[in-house]
Amino acid sequence: MIKIKKQTRLFFKSFYISATLCLCLFIAVFGSFKAYENIRLIGFGEYKKAVEITPEKIRFFDFELTF
Repeated sequence: MIKIKKQTRLFFKSFYISATLCLCLFIAVFGSFKAYENIRLIGFGEYKKAVEITPEKIRFFDFELTF
């Protein structure tokens, strides 16, 4: 019984740490996308999405991968 409690506590502690880390990474990436779009709009006067996927190419920020 005590061993199961320890394992459960360890599992939830690990889960919360992993969830927090994933949330922070998601917020950082999403913030980068929004900042890029606003910089393109203000600096160059054009609206470009940060990530664009079409059948011909994949564009991530200013990097393009064509097929």
